[in-house]
Amino acid sequence: MEYTDEYNLGWGAFARHFGFDTTWHGNYVMHTLPGTWKNGWISETNPAKGLHVSSAWFQSDEEIDYKMNIETPYLLILCIDTGDMTVTQKGKQAKKLSPFTHLIISSQTPVRLTIPAGMHMCFTSVLIFDSCIENFLTATGYTYPIRVSDAKKWKPQHIDAPNVMMVMEQLRWGVRGDRLPPPAYLCKTIELLCLFAHNKDKEALKNERRNYVTWSDEMKLYRVKEVIDESPLSLPSNEELCRIAQMSESKLRISFKSLYGKTLYAYIRESIMKRAMQMLADDDLNIKNIANLCGYENAAKFTAAFKEIHGITPSEFRKGFGL
Repeated sequence: MEYTDEYNLGWGAFARHFGFDTTWHGNYVMHTLPGTWKNGWISETNPAKGLHVSSAWFQSDEEIDYKMNIETPYLLILCIDTGDMTVTQKGKQAKKLSPFTHLIISSQTPVRLTIPAGMHMCFTSVLIFDSCIENFLTATGYTYPIRVSDAKKWKPQHIDAPNVMMVMEQLRWGVRGDRLPPPAYLCKTIELLCLFAHNKDKEALKNERRNYVTWSDEMKLYRVKEVIDESPLSLPSNEELCRIAQMSESKLRISFKSLYGKTLYAYIRESIMKRAMQMLADDDLNIKNIANLCGYENAAKFTAAFKEIHGITPSEFRKGFGL
């Protein structure tokens, strides 16, 4: 099997495979969909050798099946706003990526990306190669654990966190609207990797004090977390969450906090506020609408909860991106 050229082309390799039209606009490249697809595009910038930041919005009438076959180590960060994508790597169980942030780590074997027919996809992507990370660390003299080999120790909760969501949104609106200078994309990407490592270190400190959770219970709690991640705005009842966990309510709450370092309620609220941040990008929704969708009848209480999680108010977030 021939290698694909994501190192030089980023999502341009995907665009070339499916026959997209490609045009350059200053530091950005726009891949527009061929006629057999629904309207859509992939906007991308290549601010440093071995780094590609992009935002995509498209839909195909047919299933999309693409294999990335990359020889050199890399990390692919995907923040999905809308749609589902399945990732398959050799020796690993196929993983369905639904909304929120995910990390794909190079195994130096092909990575298969599959999107169902008719699926409307909207996502932000950061593809960074180990050589780019190494160049940054060498140039600055830092020795922070953010290489591909370090990433293998990161877990989903280190990746999909509120501090990460804020940076991903900055990258999304930067690459969509030419709002950031090229060096900022490298700085923001390194910030992302540092946040992953930082989140891991913070959790390790908490875990030193946590109560023991059995492997069996950990798998049950992971299923509860998956249910929350998939649909934070339409969660099942507490009774249903307890049924999924096969635990009493008190055991579920104690075990969840012990495993994830935060209460079940706090995790649910974080998940809701991450979805709220995504909805703020929709011009058709005002803040009161979004508050109601998030389960808040009072917009002021929603604003306070949003600021507690993200550090800014919903209005400040929109103003910051010119929305």
